[in-house]
Amino acid sequence: MENIKKLEQLKRPWVIAHRGYRGLFPENTLVAFEAAIEVNADMIELDVCLTSDRIPVVIHDKTLDRTTNGSGLVAEHTLAELKELDAGSWFSAKFSGVKIPTLEELLLLIKDRITVNIEIKPESYESPAPSDAIEVQVCEMVGQLELADSVLISSFEHSFFSRINRWYREHHEGSSLRIALLQEQLLSDEFAVGLCQRKGAYSYHPDEKNVSASLIDSLKAEQIRILPYTINDEKRMEQLIQLGVTGIISDEPELLWKVVRRMQNCR
Repeated sequence: MENIKKLEQLKRPWVIAHRGYRGLFPENTLVAFEAAIEVNADMIELDVCLTSDRIPVVIHDKTLDRTTNGSGLVAEHTLAELKELDAGSWFSAKFSGVKIPTLEELLLLIKDRITVNIEIKPESYESPAPSDAIEVQVCEMVGQLELADSVLISSFEHSFFSRINRWYREHHEGSSLRIALLQEQLLSDEFAVGLCQRKGAYSYHPDEKNVSASLIDSLKAEQIRILPYTINDEKRMEQLIQLGVTGIISDEPELLWKVVRRMQNCR
């Protein structure tokens, strides 16, 4: 599904593919995102940071060592240098030669095909913000490609959000982008809801181990959606669906679909 408004009409939890179909494909690559689309995920989740020549690229770690044959900081390499690297062989030899995608390449691939959660990495936060700050570039791409209704922007660095909201209001009068608070630490229900309200959050994305029935109910009472990460265990998927989460972020979208369909058939 290519529109978040359509997702909101679903009577089931959203199936969100973490870094693409990460369970079977090299994460944050075009092949992983294409695979997620092919298994009918509702949304893909990805990570974005800047190269040394200030191009937003899709990669999770701030270093290259784990998911490429390169080494060192992503931010210390140009896009041309990153495009020389192999981002697939670490996962399996059959993905040899797979490249690190730019955010623009990814958005062009998925446009009108699926919704996307863009996570901006905290290490890309700059203060004061330059004119080509990563959040500005993300907003510009979303606007130019007319993807506002397909995009959710999340981060652990909550300072991005006021900038995103301000920039988008200045350039798109009367509208805003959907933003999501990522949170690893356990917060009280009251504090989590208040934080979302202060930041103008569309949704709250907590570590799944910190999700409770009371948290879900508190968020829903304020019209805030909850999309916990990262759940790959069938029993935990079932528990969270029973508790009423809006969606689940998983490395295993096919497994999640299996659980969703089984539970629907049991009703």
